[in-house]
Amino acid sequence: MNSKLKTELIKMVRADQRMRRKINEGGDFHTKIDKDNTKRMKLIIKIYGWPGKSLVGKKGADNAWLLVQHADHQINFQEKCLKLIKRAVLAGEAKKEHLAYLTDRILFNKNKKQLYGTQFKIKKNNKLALYQTRDLKNLDKRRKTMDLTPFKEYKKLIHESLEQGNKKR
Repeated sequence: MNSKLKTELIKMVRADQRMRRKINEGGDFHTKIDKDNTKRMKLIIKIYGWPGKSLVGKKGADNAWLLVQHADHQINFQEKCLKLIKRAVLAGEAKKEHLAYLTDRILFNKNKKQLYGTQFKIKKNNKLALYQTRDLKNLDKRRKTMDLTPFKEYKKLIHESLEQGNKKR
């Protein structure tokens, strides 16, 4: 395992999450952190390939995915990583749920219907709205294949998280 790389990924995610917490508290969104993290992730992937569990441990692999998930300004990079994550899932190096989230994020960024119901919009009244999703009737079947919780449970968790964020403001 590459402990140095794992530690670097943890630090990158800490900066990412600090910035996102500030947004939830009414602060400004700073894309510089996302851009810096994306630039670094590109280099990491060029050197090591996808940072899977063997290379950076479970937590490090989770962090690598989250950084790519937040690289919305570089959809082509997200698509490249999606292919790498697909291979990593097959090799037992990444989680299926990461594949589902990134798939939906890319579809969201391309203004297409998502598959797994992971992406929401927050309306002006601070209410959650599921982003457009294909074939809602079979959503939970698709979610199950990707080790995701049933949609009803997931929506409740997202709603609770939003409520918690609103209380902090």
